[in-house]
Amino acid sequence: MHSPQTRSARTLMAALLLTLAGVTASLSLALHQPWLGLTLSPQDDPSSPGILVTDVARSGPAAAVRPGSRLLSIGAGDQRVTLNASDLIEEPDFFDTYAQVEAFFQRQTHIAELQARPLLLRWRDPAGQIIEQHIQPSSGRPLSSLPFVFWFQLLCGSVALLVGAWVYALKPQSWSGRLLALSGLLFLPNTFSAAIYSTRELALPGHLFEVLSAINHLGGLGFGGALAALFLVYPARLAAPKFLWPIPLIILAWWAADVLRLTPDVGWGVRIPLLLEILLAVALAVVQWRRSAMRAADRAALRWFILSAMLGAFTFVVFTFGSSMFGIFPPMQQGYAFGFFLAMYLGLALGVGRYHLFDLDRWAYRLLLWVLGLGLIVVLDMLLVLLLNWRHDLSLILTLLVAGLLYLPLRQWLWSRMMQGELPPIDKLLPEIISVAFTAQSQERERRWLGLLDRLYQPLHNLPLAQTRGDQAIGLAQDGMELRVAPAGGMAARCLQGRSAGQRLFTVTDAELATAIVTLFNQAAAGRDALEVGVQQERDRIASDLHDDIGAKLLTLRHLVQGEREQAMLMTTIDQLRAIVRGLRQHAQPWDEFAADIRSETAQRLAAAGMELDWPPPLIGGLAPTPRPYQSAPAQPPQDAAQQYHLRALLQEAVSNAIRHAHASRVSVRLTVQEGTQMRLDVMDDGVGIAPVHGATGHGLTSMQIRARALGGRIAWRSGADRPPTAPPPPADGAPARMQLPGMGTWVELIFPLQAGLI
Repeated sequence: MHSPQTRSARTLMAALLLTLAGVTASLSLALHQPWLGLTLSPQDDPSSPGILVTDVARSGPAAAVRPGSRLLSIGAGDQRVTLNASDLIEEPDFFDTYAQVEAFFQRQTHIAELQARPLLLRWRDPAGQIIEQHIQPSSGRPLSSLPFVFWFQLLCGSVALLVGAWVYALKPQSWSGRLLALSGLLFLPNTFSAAIYSTRELALPGHLFEVLSAINHLGGLGFGGALAALFLVYPARLAAPKFLWPIPLIILAWWAADVLRLTPDVGWGVRIPLLLEILLAVALAVVQWRRSAMRAADRAALRWFILSAMLGAFTFVVFTFGSSMFGIFPPMQQGYAFGFFLAMYLGLALGVGRYHLFDLDRWAYRLLLWVLGLGLIVVLDMLLVLLLNWRHDLSLILTLLVAGLLYLPLRQWLWSRMMQGELPPIDKLLPEIISVAFTAQSQERERRWLGLLDRLYQPLHNLPLAQTRGDQAIGLAQDGMELRVAPAGGMAARCLQGRSAGQRLFTVTDAELATAIVTLFNQAAAGRDALEVGVQQERDRIASDLHDDIGAKLLTLRHLVQGEREQAMLMTTIDQLRAIVRGLRQHAQPWDEFAADIRSETAQRLAAAGMELDWPPPLIGGLAPTPRPYQSAPAQPPQDAAQQYHLRALLQEAVSNAIRHAHASRVSVRLTVQEGTQMRLDVMDDGVGIAPVHGATGHGLTSMQIRARALGGRIAWRSGADRPPTAPPPPADGAPARMQLPGMGTWVELIFPLQAGLI
């Protein structure tokens, strides 16, 4: 039993050998033809008889002819043929009737027979002088005389075959892979035969020309039929495979009718069936598109097939046969028109690379690069032997040297492009991963984590995995439409849908990077947790020292102090010490207990200073608002010890400022939950007020700003002159509210987000 990789390598090697055999046969037929050393133009000029000479080989038999001359006739013995531009027609399918085609082949035979004998060449030079000269044509054509379009056609056919074989090697059991490989196999004789007769110098023997033309027709019809059959099975199966067999039978029958001249004319023999195949492929593609309306992955594959296959095939037909059928524009040279098919196959290869139909993976890219390197060595060795007549051992040494210098850097570049894509390397992401993992607030940490995933993959949707349906396995899902990211640092798993705003599918590289990021994030989170445990242990030690040592001494001092004012100050100090100890231990109080605690503490401090407190016991109305569709739970007041600690300290500092600086008689405090997502603290007094510039200066105010930022909120100070007369909400016990007059007092406003279970 051979491994799948071994079988795939053999398939690709067979395709490579078949390509080299086709190239060798094409070169042999093209080079073993009589040669005059002239480059002739097929452009017709009604005002000038003969054929235009565009270039002359200085070492050729007809070196006396000057470029720009008009070749008028050739003759041998008592036979003479007057030449015209139609003798250089690139493709005999441009004729309308079979009679014209047969006459063309007979004329090609006659010219080829004369060209193989000593010739009397007659031409008119650019000055208008008629010149005749006897020449002896060369028995063979040099390799350098073959034009670029000859090699271009061989390249198109070779690429099509190798790409098709690559797809088939990856998934030989897939009908779509088989049909794509078949289309590439049929495209090779289509281009190779055309390369021989379309780049002839003047003429080919008629029987050879006719055979090459028949091979070209079979390849073209077979290619169109395979393309239409492909849309019958991909991406959705519109017909069972057994219904595909009539297609090749119909194609073979139609081709035989064309070869035997049983169809009415050339149009019905070649052009119309090829157009029908293309139209059938378009119709099937439309059906596939309509049926894939609810399958984004199928549509992603269809875009590549429709845009590349249809554009390439249809434009080829239009530019090669459109002029002869409609007479609107001159035809494109057929050899270059094959470039449309080359672009189509490259588009198909790109579509395969973006879609997981053929299970592309790292080993497939390695296999492709391995075959590419082997092919480069074989081709270079063959060219050195043919062009320079080197010995095989010397050519192989130079080939290995050149291949090493060119191929290895190219291979590294291709590998990095294939496997890395647009994603940054993991080492570039490491600082950001650590920064996100060490974010103190859990809500902010989750926000930054989701932002990192959004920036890397730009998904259409970034959802908790628990809200998706179906298989919940981590990794790629839904044919690459989804990437399921594992839980990271205590945060839930995520489901990313639609790579790059839905324009691409997730790849194996995307999944591997996500796994690496989650692994690093979990390691960083473990380090963060270990650090927090150590910090908390140190906090507990300090809290115990404060509580057991300083707290005990303050309680002892309470029994020794006699004055009422001193007692109040001592009790305030003890309360602050308790708050510090509670904050160090990170133990949160229940909200009701915390609210009653800070209200009682504030009332005691203000009473000791001879001031009144306006703070109704029912602090917040509508504390649990109706949850919005994107909320998993209603927002709650601060249940986090750190939030409670900073809120208590902020309130204490605001009250301290009112006691020390405001010369006020009354302080109003309000705590309100706004829109279920944030809390607002208002502290107002009826004192002398504060200048706006003081809102950002002073040690106490700076400390309040720092604590507000720690809460993730903002704080502002205003005087009565900055706001219109307002009445604070009346207390719940029905006591009358005190009007805050403009121009008097200070208003401290703090707004910070609540830690609710928001999605």
